[in-house]
Amino acid sequence: MISAYILITVELGKTQAVLDGLRNILQVTCVSVTTGIYDIIVRIDTESLERLYEITVNEVHKIDGIVSTTTAVIEKEFKTE
Repeated sequence: MISAYILITVELGKTQAVLDGLRNILQVTCVSVTTGIYDIIVRIDTESLERLYEITVNEVHKIDGIVSTTTAVIEKEFKTE
């Protein structure tokens, strides 16, 4: 299992359209609207790096209103209590 965060910069006024597009991607497990440099942070869980690449290039990047993305693959995750 490969998990990654995709940090997204959105064109002004297109946040809702981007959110709607992201909701249609099966492997998206969490979407957060943020403030700061990035407008939206998405978590994707998939079976391989190759599949992560395909989802990013063929699905995420094709959503109208996305200006840029930065992908951060999760190497190790720690749970806090």
